[in-house]
Amino acid sequence: MSTAAKHEALDETVLGQWRRHGYAVVPRFIPKALVGRALQEIWKTYPTDAELRAKPRRYSGLLEDPEQLQMEFPFAAPTLNDLATHPAFGTFGAGAFGHNDVVLTQAATWVKYAGVGDFEQGMHLDYQGNTLVVPRADADYEQINAILYLTDVTADMGPTCVVSREQTKGLPVWPAFRTRQLDPGIYKQEKKVLVPAGSLLLFSMSTFHRASQITAETGARVSLHLIFRSSRHAFAGFYLYSKLGEKPELGKFVQRASVEQRALLGFPRPGNAYWTAETLAGVGLRYPKMDMKPYRVGVGK
Repeated sequence: MSTAAKHEALDETVLGQWRRHGYAVVPRFIPKALVGRALQEIWKTYPTDAELRAKPRRYSGLLEDPEQLQMEFPFAAPTLNDLATHPAFGTFGAGAFGHNDVVLTQAATWVKYAGVGDFEQGMHLDYQGNTLVVPRADADYEQINAILYLTDVTADMGPTCVVSREQTKGLPVWPAFRTRQLDPGIYKQEKKVLVPAGSLLLFSMSTFHRASQITAETGARVSLHLIFRSSRHAFAGFYLYSKLGEKPELGKFVQRASVEQRALLGFPRPGNAYWTAETLAGVGLRYPKMDMKPYRVGVGK
């Protein structure tokens, strides 16, 4: 994969911080050139801040319904798809879970404009939309949340606020939301994630965090939000991407993706018992431009 080949390593130091605090920040995870390509793709779908303010009536739908500011995978653009399935996430998940059966269960871009919508959130955990139970913060029961910031995050551009798990030991995971009135102490422990474009925040389902308000008068804040989990625990996760198998954008991506990228979408790896002469032929017909060679190894022997 060429578009996301260069990156800061999600090494043992990052993994150690994530395990200890429930979050880790990786400045400049991707280079400026790649950030620029991703933003070019974003601005083909959404107006820049200057365009929005110059012609607000043209974009009245965004002004009236900020929910339209989110766009989900698969994206029509290749760079965003590559970033959502960046190989470093699979490697990091393998380190966190102890095996490489890692799948992506949610990927969405989020564009926030200054003065458009209320982005202030209460302190919370994300698990309610990702499991019917509660998070278990060990081994491969964890889920990995990631936010890749595609614009600079300054104090007035709605930084994410996170609280170390060392500060919340013993605090029940239910209720998942904590208000300032009932739990003011947790807000006093929050740290603002102030980072340049291209930086990454990793956190877990048992990490309290929140989005803060954009106080700048102008500007747009763009981010890519991802969730990964172990494929061995089907009771967790937002959804499987097989649900979107009929979308032409996904079929196009599957054909050009690497083996590791496909695996993050739940595609069987080479050597999986699924692969037979019959399934190889069928998948080859479904995805005629896909390189089937890696999946043929060992089949029929």
